[in-house]
Amino acid sequence: MRSKCGGFTLVELMAASVITAFIAMVAVGGLISVTSARSSLDEVTEVMDELRYTADLLRQDLANVHRDRQEMLFEGLIEDSAEMVLPRLRFRAIGTSKARPAQPESDVYEIEYLFIPGQDGKNRLCRRVCPIVGVEEERDQTAGGVLTKLSEHISYFGVRYFDGAEWTSVWPVEQQLLPTLIEVSMASRVVEKSGKEKIYAKQVILTFPRLGDQTALEEEDEAVLDEIEFTDPEAGLE
Repeated sequence: MRSKCGGFTLVELMAASVITAFIAMVAVGGLISVTSARSSLDEVTEVMDELRYTADLLRQDLANVHRDRQEMLFEGLIEDSAEMVLPRLRFRAIGTSKARPAQPESDVYEIEYLFIPGQDGKNRLCRRVCPIVGVEEERDQTAGGVLTKLSEHISYFGVRYFDGAEWTSVWPVEQQLLPTLIEVSMASRVVEKSGKEKIYAKQVILTFPRLGDQTALEEEDEAVLDEIEFTDPEAGLE
């Protein structure tokens, strides 16, 4: 007797192919959704990390402002740009670690926060640290230093100074004084895949007491701060 050979019919093969293709489409679609969500989450995390890092670094630098009246340097400038207002904050501070290992330098540094244009034309927030060796007589002698890019995403960086009576966006170096308060606001805009925009912001507010350490606000300062109108960082991107 001859044995019959079993197999799949053409209809069964076509049905199996359609089902396999459908499962593959669902799996690929799910993978794309997960990848897209992960990419968006990574971007948000990067933006928040940049904001947090910049705010912490700025707070630490301002807390260590050099207070010697003979070498007082604290300056806030504004540079006009076609896209945004670009503040420049320059001051001297006491450094806890050397900017240039194995090089002669004191613990006093000139620190500057400024925007530097990149090759793509976009401005990046940067921090410049220049060691003060002690023989500088002209500003050009401290124009170099170590330049570090802080952020790719911060698109709003606002600085205001309080002189005890009113706020100002410029603090001339000729005053040879520290402001009573300094307020630094930063914000970044993230556009999601859906096209919806989200704004992430950070703010640094510090006092400059005449005596003692410059750290967190004292209790008596809190009552004064309650009467002062501060900036909403997110408003800078509207």
